[in-house]
Amino acid sequence: DLSNLDSVRQAADQLREQKIDVLYNNAGHVPDPNLPVNEYGLESSFTSMHLSHYLLTELLLEVNPKLRVVNTSSGTHHLCALPFTYLPEKLYNLVEWSPGCVDEEFLLLGMKSQTDSAAYFRAKVANVMHAVSIPHNHPQATSVAIDLGWVGTSIQPFMELSISPTSLGWMRNTQIGVLPCMRAILSSDDELLVGLEKDRHWSDGGVVMNTLGFTEEAYSLPFWEDNVSRDRMLELGRKLWVASLRTIKSINIDN
Repeated sequence: DLSNLDSVRQAADQLREQKIDVLYNNAGHVPDPNLPVNEYGLESSFTSMHLSHYLLTELLLEVNPKLRVVNTSSGTHHLCALPFTYLPEKLYNLVEWSPGCVDEEFLLLGMKSQTDSAAYFRAKVANVMHAVSIPHNHPQATSVAIDLGWVGTSIQPFMELSISPTSLGWMRNTQIGVLPCMRAILSSDDELLVGLEKDRHWSDGGVVMNTLGFTEEAYSLPFWEDNVSRDRMLELGRKLWVASLRTIKSINIDN
């Protein structure tokens, strides 16, 4: 139960005696806005889609230091950049979230607030941040965030209708959409770095698997610039790691 951090810890304890090669953090849901904070005083969807993944990953890395971690992100994580690149600055007030989505204000206050309209793709950009940061903090581990793009899963009710975006050809079906996930799970460490800079190493951080199944650097598309530049997002990713660790430590799991 990824909404319950005690349940996450119990699951990790049950797995401590097993050798684990790959952890696939795939859970996701689209929350309603204005949901109250959970029992931990935290934004509920961020807890279940990021903090729980962070905790499970950390616990399994303790006994599986060479773990491959794969996080399912979404094409919606680009919404944390797109409005701030293509809208005039005077229209920024029309956007209900801040550049990068997971910024200092969110880490200080928003993580302890009710859900809002950006909750889903804020968690999805956090999945990317987490994957990028894992090798920086666990040098033997490798990590990939999946930019899943637009896939006709059952995450929204309209995706399961007889006439749906998938049936109309507007979304890829799940049989095609799963292929980047499988490649991220099954490829060797060296294969996952093919196509990046020649001197690229895992010590430089985790990578993104795009919708076509090719590896790329996080935040490398043209609209990640200025106040949502790659450097800025990497900085926010480091701050997210610190905030996640501090938050987990501050919660008395047993209670």
